[in-house]
Amino acid sequence: MKKPAIALVIAFSLLNTSGIRAQKEGPRDQNEFVKSYDAYIKNTMEKVPDIPGFAVVVIKDDKPIFVKAYGMADKEAGVRSDVDTLYYIASSTKSFTALAAALLDREGKIKLDDPVSKYSNGVAFKTRLPEKITVRDLLTHTSGLRNGPLVFRMAYSGESDAADMKRVFGSATTFTEERYGKYNYDNLGYNIYAVLLQNHLGLKWQDVLQSKVFDPIGLKHTTAYVSKAKRKKYKIAAPYMYDPASGKEIRAPLEKVDNNMQSAGGMFASVSDIGRWLNLNMNDGMLDGKQVIPAEVMRAVHTGFTATTRDAPPFSGEGQYGLGWQIGKYRNEKVIYHHGGFPGYRSHISYLPEKKIAIAVLVNDGFAGSRAADMFATFGYDWWLGLDGFQAAYDKELQNLADRYAQAVEQMRADVATRAKRTSQLTKPLGDYAGKYVNDDLGAIIVSNTGTDLMVKMGNIKVTATNFTQRETIRVEMVPGSGEVIKFNKTADGKVDSLTYAGATFTRIS
Repeated sequence: MKKPAIALVIAFSLLNTSGIRAQKEGPRDQNEFVKSYDAYIKNTMEKVPDIPGFAVVVIKDDKPIFVKAYGMADKEAGVRSDVDTLYYIASSTKSFTALAAALLDREGKIKLDDPVSKYSNGVAFKTRLPEKITVRDLLTHTSGLRNGPLVFRMAYSGESDAADMKRVFGSATTFTEERYGKYNYDNLGYNIYAVLLQNHLGLKWQDVLQSKVFDPIGLKHTTAYVSKAKRKKYKIAAPYMYDPASGKEIRAPLEKVDNNMQSAGGMFASVSDIGRWLNLNMNDGMLDGKQVIPAEVMRAVHTGFTATTRDAPPFSGEGQYGLGWQIGKYRNEKVIYHHGGFPGYRSHISYLPEKKIAIAVLVNDGFAGSRAADMFATFGYDWWLGLDGFQAAYDKELQNLADRYAQAVEQMRADVATRAKRTSQLTKPLGDYAGKYVNDDLGAIIVSNTGTDLMVKMGNIKVTATNFTQRETIRVEMVPGSGEVIKFNKTADGKVDSLTYAGATFTRIS
Protein backbone atom coordinates (compact mmCIF):
# COMPACT_ATOMS: atom_id res chain seq x y z
CA MET A 1 0.00 0.00 0.00
CA LYS A 2 1.19 3.48 -0.78
CA LYS A 3 2.22 5.68 2.14
CA PRO A 4 1.61 9.44 2.54
CA ALA A 5 3.76 11.82 0.54
CA ILE A 6 6.97 12.70 2.40
CA ALA A 7 8.52 15.28 0.09
CA LEU A 8 8.22 18.07 2.65
CA VAL A 9 9.70 15.96 5.43
CA ILE A 10 12.69 15.24 3.21
CA ALA A 11 13.04 18.89 2.35
CA PHE A 12 13.30 19.73 6.04
CA SER A 13 15.50 16.77 6.87
CA LEU A 14 18.95 18.27 7.31
CA LEU A 15 19.78 20.47 10.26
CA ASN A 16 22.54 22.89 9.35
CA THR A 17 25.12 22.20 12.03
CA SER A 18 28.05 23.86 10.30
CA GLY A 19 28.13 26.58 12.96
CA ILE A 20 28.17 24.13 15.88
CA ARG A 21 31.60 23.30 17.28
CA ALA A 22 32.51 20.42 19.52
CA GLN A 23 33.99 22.65 22.21
CA LYS A 24 31.82 22.73 25.28
CA GLU A 25 30.68 25.79 27.17
CA GLY A 26 30.57 26.16 30.95
CA PRO A 27 28.22 24.43 33.43
CA ARG A 28 24.56 24.27 32.48
CA ASP A 29 21.87 26.00 34.55
CA GLN A 30 18.33 24.62 34.61
CA ASN A 31 16.65 28.02 34.80
CA GLU A 32 18.62 29.24 31.82
CA PHE A 33 17.62 26.13 29.90
CA VAL A 34 13.92 26.64 30.61
CA LYS A 35 14.13 30.25 29.50
CA SER A 36 16.08 29.47 26.32
CA TYR A 37 13.98 26.43 25.39
CA ASP A 38 10.66 28.15 25.92
CA ALA A 39 11.79 31.12 23.83
CA TYR A 40 12.87 28.88 20.94
CA ILE A 41 9.56 27.00 20.88
CA LYS A 42 7.55 30.24 20.97
CA ASN A 43 9.70 31.72 18.23
CA THR A 44 9.04 28.64 16.08
CA MET A 45 5.29 28.98 16.50
CA GLU A 46 5.49 32.64 15.53
CA LYS A 47 7.49 31.91 12.39
CA VAL A 48 5.36 28.91 11.37
CA PRO A 49 1.91 29.84 12.73
CA ASP A 50 0.12 27.06 10.84
CA ILE A 51 1.36 24.51 13.40
CA PRO A 52 -1.60 24.06 15.80
CA GLY A 53 0.15 22.98 18.98
CA PHE A 54 2.93 21.14 20.79
CA ALA A 55 3.38 19.34 24.08
CA VAL A 56 6.95 18.92 25.34
CA VAL A 57 8.66 17.15 28.24
CA VAL A 58 12.36 17.19 29.15
CA ILE A 59 13.72 14.83 31.81
CA LYS A 60 17.14 15.50 33.37
CA ASP A 61 18.62 13.24 36.02
CA ASP A 62 15.26 11.54 36.61
CA LYS A 63 13.37 14.82 37.12
CA PRO A 64 10.96 16.50 34.71
CA ILE A 65 12.60 19.93 34.36
CA PHE A 66 10.35 21.12 31.52
CA VAL A 67 6.74 20.04 30.96
CA LYS A 68 4.70 22.44 28.89
CA ALA A 69 2.06 22.65 26.17
CA TYR A 70 1.61 25.29 23.47
CA GLY A 71 -1.11 26.25 21.05
CA MET A 72 -4.40 24.56 20.27
CA ALA A 73 -5.61 21.02 20.80
CA ASP A 74 -8.83 21.68 18.90
CA LYS A 75 -9.01 24.89 16.88
CA GLU A 76 -12.67 24.55 15.93
CA ALA A 77 -13.74 24.11 19.55
CA GLY A 78 -11.28 26.72 20.84
CA VAL A 79 -9.59 24.19 23.17
CA ARG A 80 -5.98 24.89 24.12
CA SER A 81 -3.43 22.14 24.62
CA ASP A 82 -2.18 21.30 28.11
CA VAL A 83 0.20 18.72 29.55
CA ASP A 84 -2.61 16.17 30.01
CA THR A 85 -3.94 16.54 26.46
CA LEU A 86 -3.86 13.27 24.54
CA TYR A 87 -1.84 13.20 21.31
CA TYR A 88 -1.75 10.29 18.89
CA ILE A 89 1.78 8.86 19.06
CA ALA A 90 1.57 6.54 16.01
CA SER A 91 4.58 4.19 15.66
CA SER A 92 5.95 5.18 19.07
CA THR A 93 3.31 2.65 20.19
CA LYS A 94 5.70 -0.13 19.16
CA SER A 95 7.86 0.35 22.25
CA PHE A 96 4.80 -0.20 24.47
CA THR A 97 3.60 -3.25 22.52
CA ALA A 98 7.10 -4.74 22.59
CA LEU A 99 7.36 -4.29 26.37
CA ALA A 100 4.05 -6.12 26.79
CA ALA A 101 5.40 -8.88 24.53
CA ALA A 102 8.58 -9.15 26.62
CA LEU A 103 6.47 -9.48 29.79
CA LEU A 104 4.32 -12.22 28.23
CA ASP A 105 7.52 -13.96 27.14
CA ARG A 106 8.75 -13.88 30.76
CA GLU A 107 5.43 -15.41 31.85
CA GLY A 108 5.79 -18.17 29.22
CA LYS A 109 2.52 -17.25 27.49
CA ILE A 110 3.91 -16.27 24.08
CA LYS A 111 7.64 -16.95 23.89
CA LEU A 112 9.64 -14.58 21.72
CA ASP A 113 11.92 -17.30 20.36
CA ASP A 114 9.12 -19.71 19.52
CA PRO A 115 8.04 -20.04 15.88
CA VAL A 116 5.07 -17.91 14.83
CA SER A 117 3.34 -21.10 13.70
CA LYS A 118 3.08 -22.28 17.32
CA TYR A 119 0.59 -19.51 18.06
CA SER A 120 -1.31 -19.49 14.75
CA ASN A 121 -3.22 -22.75 15.08
CA GLY A 122 -6.45 -22.57 13.11
CA VAL A 123 -5.17 -19.99 10.62
CA ALA A 124 -5.56 -21.23 7.06
CA PHE A 125 -2.38 -20.11 5.31
CA LYS A 126 -2.41 -19.81 1.55
CA THR A 127 1.40 -19.85 1.70
CA ARG A 128 2.82 -21.89 4.57
CA LEU A 129 5.10 -19.92 6.90
CA PRO A 130 8.61 -21.31 7.46
CA GLU A 131 9.11 -22.71 10.96
CA LYS A 132 12.24 -20.60 11.41
CA ILE A 133 10.22 -17.34 11.64
CA THR A 134 9.97 -16.46 15.32
CA VAL A 135 7.84 -14.03 17.29
CA ARG A 136 11.01 -12.01 17.93
CA ASP A 137 11.49 -11.72 14.15
CA LEU A 138 8.08 -10.08 13.96
CA LEU A 139 8.98 -7.46 16.56
CA THR A 140 12.44 -6.71 15.15
CA HIS A 141 11.28 -6.31 11.53
CA THR A 142 13.32 -9.27 10.28
CA SER A 143 10.59 -11.84 9.47
CA GLY A 144 10.72 -11.54 5.68
CA LEU A 145 6.91 -11.44 5.64
CA ARG A 146 4.64 -9.11 3.69
CA ASN A 147 0.91 -8.49 3.94
CA GLY A 148 -0.26 -5.08 2.70
CA PRO A 149 -4.00 -5.76 3.19
CA LEU A 150 -3.58 -6.60 6.89
CA VAL A 151 -1.59 -3.40 7.51
CA PHE A 152 -3.99 -1.22 5.51
CA ARG A 153 -7.12 -2.54 7.22
CA MET A 154 -5.68 -2.13 10.72
CA ALA A 155 -4.23 1.36 10.30
CA TYR A 156 -6.49 3.05 7.77
CA SER A 157 -9.79 1.55 6.61
CA GLY A 158 -10.64 0.03 9.99
CA GLU A 159 -12.22 -3.11 8.50
CA SER A 160 -10.33 -5.05 11.12
CA ASP A 161 -12.50 -7.28 13.28
CA ALA A 162 -10.75 -10.31 14.74
CA ALA A 163 -12.26 -12.87 12.35
CA ASP A 164 -11.32 -10.86 9.26
CA MET A 165 -7.79 -10.27 10.50
CA LYS A 166 -7.28 -13.97 11.15
CA ARG A 167 -8.50 -14.75 7.64
CA VAL A 168 -6.43 -12.02 5.95
CA PHE A 169 -3.36 -13.06 7.95
CA GLY A 170 -3.67 -16.49 6.37
CA SER A 171 -4.68 -15.53 2.86
CA ALA A 172 -2.47 -12.51 2.12
CA THR A 173 0.80 -13.21 3.93
CA THR A 174 3.81 -13.95 1.73
CA PHE A 175 7.42 -14.79 2.58
CA THR A 176 10.60 -13.72 0.81
CA GLU A 177 13.72 -15.68 1.72
CA GLU A 178 16.03 -12.83 0.70
CA ARG A 179 14.37 -10.51 3.20
CA TYR A 180 14.49 -12.94 6.12
CA GLY A 181 16.87 -11.90 8.89
CA LYS A 182 17.32 -8.45 7.41
CA TYR A 183 15.86 -5.30 8.95
CA ASN A 184 12.92 -3.97 6.92
CA TYR A 185 10.89 -1.55 9.01
CA ASP A 186 7.10 -1.73 8.69
CA ASN A 187 3.97 -2.24 10.79
CA LEU A 188 3.30 -5.83 9.79
CA GLY A 189 5.18 -7.73 12.49
CA TYR A 190 3.42 -5.84 15.27
CA ASN A 191 0.07 -6.28 13.52
CA ILE A 192 0.64 -10.03 13.30
CA TYR A 193 1.56 -10.10 16.98
CA ALA A 194 -1.89 -8.65 17.75
CA VAL A 195 -3.47 -11.44 15.70
CA LEU A 196 -1.45 -14.03 17.67
CA LEU A 197 -2.60 -12.51 20.97
CA GLN A 198 -6.21 -12.81 19.90
CA ASN A 199 -5.77 -16.24 18.34
CA HIS A 200 -3.70 -17.91 21.07
CA LEU A 201 -4.72 -16.12 24.25
CA GLY A 202 -8.08 -14.65 23.29
CA LEU A 203 -6.85 -11.19 24.30
CA LYS A 204 -7.05 -7.82 22.58
CA TRP A 205 -3.69 -6.07 22.31
CA GLN A 206 -5.27 -2.88 23.74
CA ASP A 207 -6.30 -4.69 26.92
CA VAL A 208 -2.88 -6.31 27.28
CA LEU A 209 -1.20 -2.89 27.11
CA GLN A 210 -3.60 -1.55 29.72
CA SER A 211 -3.00 -4.36 32.21
CA LYS A 212 0.69 -5.01 31.58
CA VAL A 213 2.00 -1.52 30.90
CA PHE A 214 -0.32 1.45 31.45
CA ASP A 215 -1.71 0.45 34.86
CA PRO A 216 1.57 -0.67 36.49
CA ILE A 217 3.39 2.46 35.31
CA GLY A 218 0.57 4.73 36.45
CA LEU A 219 -0.28 6.30 33.10
CA LYS A 220 -3.46 8.25 33.81
CA HIS A 221 -3.92 9.95 30.45
CA THR A 222 -2.99 7.19 28.01
CA THR A 223 -5.22 4.78 26.13
CA ALA A 224 -5.41 2.58 23.05
CA TYR A 225 -9.19 3.14 22.81
CA VAL A 226 -10.51 6.41 21.39
CA SER A 227 -13.93 5.54 22.82
CA LYS A 228 -12.44 5.34 26.33
CA ALA A 229 -10.78 8.74 25.96
CA LYS A 230 -14.07 10.26 24.90
CA ARG A 231 -16.03 8.47 27.62
CA LYS A 232 -13.65 9.79 30.26
CA LYS A 233 -13.83 13.25 28.66
CA TYR A 234 -10.08 13.43 28.11
CA LYS A 235 -8.90 16.39 26.10
CA ILE A 236 -7.81 15.02 22.69
CA ALA A 237 -5.60 16.90 20.24
CA ALA A 238 -7.30 16.88 16.84
CA PRO A 239 -5.17 16.17 13.74
CA TYR A 240 -4.44 18.98 11.29
CA MET A 241 -2.86 19.19 7.87
CA TYR A 242 -2.35 21.88 5.24
CA ASP A 243 -5.04 21.91 2.55
CA PRO A 244 -3.74 23.53 -0.65
CA ALA A 245 -7.24 23.78 -2.11
CA SER A 246 -8.45 26.09 0.66
CA GLY A 247 -5.04 27.56 1.44
CA LYS A 248 -5.23 26.82 5.18
CA GLU A 249 -4.75 24.16 7.83
CA ILE A 250 -7.78 21.90 8.09
CA ARG A 251 -8.77 18.99 10.27
CA ALA A 252 -7.28 15.83 8.72
CA PRO A 253 -10.09 13.90 7.02
CA LEU A 254 -9.04 10.48 8.36
CA GLU A 255 -9.33 10.54 12.14
CA LYS A 256 -8.53 7.72 14.50
CA VAL A 257 -11.35 5.65 16.01
CA ASP A 258 -11.24 2.31 17.81
CA ASN A 259 -11.23 0.13 14.70
CA ASN A 260 -8.17 1.73 13.07
CA MET A 261 -6.09 1.94 16.22
CA GLN A 262 -3.52 -0.82 15.78
CA SER A 263 -0.73 -2.52 17.69
CA ALA A 264 2.04 -0.99 15.57
CA GLY A 265 0.66 2.51 16.02
CA GLY A 266 -2.48 2.95 18.07
CA MET A 267 -2.11 4.97 21.25
CA PHE A 268 -3.13 8.38 22.51
CA ALA A 269 -0.94 9.66 25.33
CA SER A 270 -0.29 12.87 27.22
CA VAL A 271 3.16 14.37 27.43
CA SER A 272 3.02 14.10 31.23
CA ASP A 273 2.54 10.33 30.91
CA ILE A 274 5.29 10.06 28.29
CA GLY A 275 7.60 11.69 30.83
CA ARG A 276 6.91 8.82 33.23
CA TRP A 277 7.44 6.35 30.41
CA LEU A 278 10.85 7.81 29.59
CA ASN A 279 11.89 7.82 33.24
CA LEU A 280 10.95 4.15 33.51
CA ASN A 281 13.04 3.27 30.47
CA MET A 282 16.05 5.29 31.58
CA ASN A 283 16.05 3.56 34.97
CA ASP A 284 15.64 -0.12 34.04
CA GLY A 285 12.03 -0.28 35.19
CA MET A 286 12.41 1.79 38.38
CA LEU A 287 9.84 4.51 38.96
CA ASP A 288 8.95 6.47 42.08
CA GLY A 289 11.50 4.43 44.02
CA LYS A 290 9.89 1.10 43.06
CA GLN A 291 10.82 -1.66 40.59
CA VAL A 292 7.68 -1.41 38.48
CA ILE A 293 8.91 -3.58 35.58
CA PRO A 294 11.60 -6.28 36.08
CA ALA A 295 15.02 -4.87 35.24
CA GLU A 296 15.95 -7.84 33.05
CA VAL A 297 12.86 -7.24 30.92
CA MET A 298 13.76 -3.59 30.45
CA ARG A 299 17.32 -4.48 29.53
CA ALA A 300 15.99 -6.98 27.00
CA VAL A 301 13.85 -4.45 25.13
CA HIS A 302 16.83 -2.07 24.94
CA THR A 303 19.16 -4.74 23.56
CA GLY A 304 19.89 -4.43 19.85
CA PHE A 305 18.91 -7.60 17.99
CA THR A 306 19.44 -6.55 14.39
CA ALA A 307 21.70 -4.05 12.62
CA THR A 308 20.13 -0.99 11.00
CA THR A 309 21.18 1.84 8.76
CA ARG A 310 18.90 4.86 8.93
CA ASP A 311 18.92 7.95 6.74
CA ALA A 312 16.07 9.65 8.57
CA PRO A 313 17.21 12.54 10.76
CA PRO A 314 17.95 13.48 13.40
CA PHE A 315 19.50 10.14 14.44
CA SER A 316 20.78 8.80 11.14
CA GLY A 317 23.59 6.32 10.51
CA GLU A 318 24.45 2.85 11.74
CA GLY A 319 22.52 1.44 14.67
CA GLN A 320 20.43 -1.44 15.94
CA TYR A 321 16.80 -2.28 16.57
CA GLY A 322 15.78 -3.77 19.89
CA LEU A 323 12.21 -4.59 20.91
CA GLY A 324 10.26 -1.51 19.88
CA TRP A 325 13.25 0.80 20.21
CA GLN A 326 15.82 2.16 17.77
CA ILE A 327 19.36 2.34 19.18
CA GLY A 328 21.84 4.70 17.58
CA LYS A 329 24.09 7.71 18.03
CA TYR A 330 23.46 11.43 18.33
CA ARG A 331 26.77 13.19 17.89
CA ASN A 332 28.95 10.91 20.02
CA GLU A 333 26.23 9.95 22.47
CA LYS A 334 24.16 6.77 22.57
CA VAL A 335 20.50 7.51 21.84
CA ILE A 336 17.46 5.25 22.25
CA TYR A 337 14.31 6.36 20.48
CA HIS A 338 11.17 5.62 18.53
CA HIS A 339 9.24 8.24 16.61
CA GLY A 340 5.79 8.08 15.04
CA GLY A 341 3.78 9.80 12.35
CA PHE A 342 0.29 9.73 10.86
CA PRO A 343 -1.59 12.36 8.83
CA GLY A 344 -2.10 15.15 11.35
CA TYR A 345 0.29 13.88 14.05
CA ARG A 346 3.99 13.47 14.85
CA SER A 347 5.73 12.14 17.96
CA HIS A 348 9.41 12.35 18.86
CA ILE A 349 10.36 10.20 21.87
CA SER A 350 14.03 9.71 22.71
CA TYR A 351 16.66 9.69 25.44
CA LEU A 352 20.43 9.74 25.94
CA PRO A 353 20.87 7.00 28.58
CA GLU A 354 24.45 7.84 29.52
CA LYS A 355 23.62 11.52 30.00
CA LYS A 356 20.28 10.86 31.74
CA ILE A 357 18.48 13.26 29.42
CA ALA A 358 15.13 12.42 27.77
CA ILE A 359 12.92 14.51 25.51
CA ALA A 360 9.49 13.94 24.01
CA VAL A 361 7.69 16.28 21.65
CA LEU A 362 4.10 15.64 20.56
CA VAL A 363 2.42 17.71 17.84
CA ASN A 364 -0.97 17.59 16.12
CA ASP A 365 0.46 18.41 12.69
CA GLY A 366 2.44 16.08 10.46
CA PHE A 367 3.73 18.70 8.05
CA ALA A 368 6.01 21.51 9.28
CA GLY A 369 5.29 20.30 12.81
CA SER A 370 7.13 17.06 12.05
CA ARG A 371 10.43 18.81 11.40
CA ALA A 372 9.92 21.24 14.27
CA ALA A 373 9.45 18.34 16.71
CA ASP A 374 12.89 16.96 15.84
CA MET A 375 14.41 20.45 16.06
CA PHE A 376 13.04 20.93 19.57
CA ALA A 377 14.50 17.59 20.67
CA THR A 378 17.98 18.16 19.29
CA PHE A 379 17.97 21.77 20.54
CA GLY A 380 17.41 20.41 24.03
CA TYR A 381 20.16 17.82 23.72
CA ASP A 382 22.65 20.29 22.25
CA TRP A 383 21.91 22.79 25.01
CA TRP A 384 22.65 20.25 27.74
CA LEU A 385 25.68 18.88 25.87
CA GLY A 386 27.03 22.40 26.02
CA LEU A 387 27.95 22.66 22.35
CA ASP A 388 29.46 25.99 21.43
CA GLY A 389 27.69 28.05 18.78
CA PHE A 390 24.56 25.91 18.54
CA GLN A 391 22.04 28.73 19.17
CA ALA A 392 22.97 30.58 15.97
CA ALA A 393 22.74 27.37 13.97
CA TYR A 394 19.26 26.66 15.30
CA ASP A 395 18.10 30.20 14.62
CA LYS A 396 19.25 29.75 11.04
CA GLU A 397 17.55 26.38 10.75
CA LEU A 398 14.31 27.85 12.07
CA GLN A 399 14.37 30.46 9.33
CA ASN A 400 15.10 27.70 6.82
CA LEU A 401 12.10 25.77 8.14
CA ALA A 402 9.82 28.78 7.69
CA ASP A 403 11.17 29.46 4.20
CA ARG A 404 10.90 25.85 3.05
CA TYR A 405 7.44 25.52 4.48
CA ALA A 406 6.33 28.58 2.47
CA GLN A 407 7.92 27.13 -0.66
CA ALA A 408 6.29 23.75 -0.11
CA VAL A 409 2.89 25.39 0.36
CA GLU A 410 3.28 27.25 -2.94
CA GLN A 411 4.28 24.05 -4.71
CA MET A 412 1.26 22.18 -3.34
CA ARG A 413 -1.07 24.96 -4.40
CA ALA A 414 0.47 24.91 -7.87
CA ASP A 415 -0.03 21.14 -8.05
CA VAL A 416 -3.70 21.49 -7.09
CA ALA A 417 -4.17 24.17 -9.76
CA THR A 418 -2.59 21.89 -12.35
CA ARG A 419 -4.80 18.95 -11.38
CA ALA A 420 -7.87 21.18 -11.53
CA LYS A 421 -7.26 21.65 -15.25
CA ARG A 422 -7.60 17.94 -15.96
CA THR A 423 -10.68 16.76 -17.78
CA SER A 424 -12.56 13.60 -16.95
CA GLN A 425 -11.38 10.48 -18.71
CA LEU A 426 -14.49 8.54 -17.76
CA THR A 427 -16.47 7.56 -20.86
CA LYS A 428 -19.80 6.69 -19.24
CA PRO A 429 -22.27 8.61 -17.06
CA LEU A 430 -21.13 8.80 -13.41
CA GLY A 431 -23.99 6.58 -12.28
CA ASP A 432 -22.60 3.70 -14.34
CA TYR A 433 -19.56 3.56 -12.08
CA ALA A 434 -21.48 3.62 -8.81
CA GLY A 435 -21.67 0.40 -6.82
CA LYS A 436 -19.99 -1.85 -4.33
CA TYR A 437 -16.68 -3.46 -5.30
CA VAL A 438 -15.11 -6.20 -3.18
CA ASN A 439 -11.66 -7.73 -2.75
CA ASP A 440 -11.38 -10.64 -0.33
CA ASP A 441 -8.18 -9.33 1.25
CA LEU A 442 -8.52 -5.54 1.13
CA GLY A 443 -12.27 -5.30 1.78
CA ALA A 444 -14.98 -3.25 0.07
CA ILE A 445 -14.89 -0.02 -1.92
CA ILE A 446 -18.22 1.76 -2.34
CA VAL A 447 -18.44 4.27 -5.19
CA SER A 448 -21.40 6.65 -5.19
CA ASN A 449 -22.56 9.38 -7.56
CA THR A 450 -23.09 12.79 -5.94
CA GLY A 451 -24.42 14.28 -9.17
CA THR A 452 -21.23 16.17 -9.96
CA ASP A 453 -18.51 13.85 -8.60
CA LEU A 454 -17.78 10.29 -7.57
CA MET A 455 -17.49 9.67 -3.84
CA VAL A 456 -15.30 6.74 -2.77
CA LYS A 457 -15.72 5.03 0.61
CA MET A 458 -13.54 2.27 2.07
CA GLY A 459 -14.34 1.53 5.68
CA ASN A 460 -13.56 4.72 7.63
CA ILE A 461 -12.15 6.40 4.52
CA LYS A 462 -14.42 8.68 2.53
CA VAL A 463 -13.05 10.91 -0.23
CA THR A 464 -14.22 12.81 -3.28
CA ALA A 465 -12.46 11.65 -6.44
CA THR A 466 -10.85 14.04 -8.90
CA ASN A 467 -9.89 13.61 -12.54
CA PHE A 468 -6.84 11.68 -13.65
CA THR A 469 -5.00 11.55 -16.97
CA GLN A 470 -5.65 7.97 -18.13
CA ARG A 471 -8.79 6.50 -19.68
CA GLU A 472 -11.35 5.23 -17.15
CA THR A 473 -9.43 6.41 -14.09
CA ILE A 474 -9.96 8.71 -11.13
CA ARG A 475 -7.55 10.11 -8.54
CA VAL A 476 -8.19 9.56 -4.83
CA GLU A 477 -6.40 10.27 -1.54
CA MET A 478 -7.39 7.24 0.52
CA VAL A 479 -4.57 8.22 2.89
CA PRO A 480 -4.51 12.03 3.27
CA GLY A 481 -1.66 13.55 1.31
CA SER A 482 -1.13 10.46 -0.84
CA GLY A 483 -2.56 10.55 -4.36
CA GLU A 484 -3.51 7.18 -5.83
CA VAL A 485 -5.35 5.98 -8.91
CA ILE A 486 -8.47 3.85 -9.28
CA LYS A 487 -9.02 2.31 -12.72
CA PHE A 488 -12.44 1.03 -13.75
CA ASN A 489 -12.54 -2.11 -15.87
CA LYS A 490 -15.25 -2.95 -18.42
CA THR A 491 -16.61 -6.08 -20.06
CA ALA A 492 -16.65 -6.55 -23.83
CA ASP A 493 -20.12 -5.00 -23.99
CA GLY A 494 -18.98 -1.89 -22.06
CA LYS A 495 -20.37 -2.66 -18.62
CA VAL A 496 -18.23 -1.66 -15.61
CA ASP A 497 -17.63 -4.91 -13.74
CA SER A 498 -14.56 -4.25 -11.56
CA LEU A 499 -11.95 -1.72 -10.52
CA THR A 500 -8.25 -1.85 -9.80
CA TYR A 501 -6.79 -0.15 -6.72
CA ALA A 502 -3.36 -0.67 -5.13
CA GLY A 503 -2.60 -3.37 -7.66
CA ALA A 504 -5.62 -5.44 -6.59
CA THR A 505 -8.87 -6.18 -8.41
CA PHE A 506 -12.18 -5.39 -6.73
CA THR A 507 -15.18 -7.16 -8.25
CA ARG A 508 -18.44 -5.25 -8.58
CA ILE A 509 -21.27 -6.98 -6.70
CA SER A 510 -23.96 -4.29 -6.91
